[in-house]
Amino acid sequence: MVIEFPSGEAIASPTRREAVITLALLAIVGSTPALAHAHLVSASPAVDSTVRTAPREVSISFTEKLEEKLSSIAVKDASGRRVDSGAARFADTSGKKLLVTLSELPPGRYTVDWVAASVDTHRTNGSFAFTVRP
Repeated sequence: MVIEFPSGEAIASPTRREAVITLALLAIVGSTPALAHAHLVSASPAVDSTVRTAPREVSISFTEKLEEKLSSIAVKDASGRRVDSGAARFADTSGKKLLVTLSELPPGRYTVDWVAASVDTHRTNGSFAFTVRP
């Protein structure tokens, strides 16, 4: 079948088979869930920063809402000893910001290892450091 437009253009209409295949592909693509991965947006102390006063907590903001129970923050000193409370929790109601409290930190370099599980359970992880000056 040929469809003719008022402008004089003519196109061939799709066959029933082509139409069914196109609709099936659209249904498959349209039903695929969005794959959201939480990525670090900001941190306090800032990534690779040097601070004069030892922080009492580390907080990290992410691009997506997180599953609190599946996400974590671990802060370690130069010898690899954990200096955090071990229990990361939401810092606010957005569900995108985690924090963990710290013990008193002497001057030195600290590494922050994080795991972020977005609400669709996709996990990302990373690490950064900060330094407390004497």
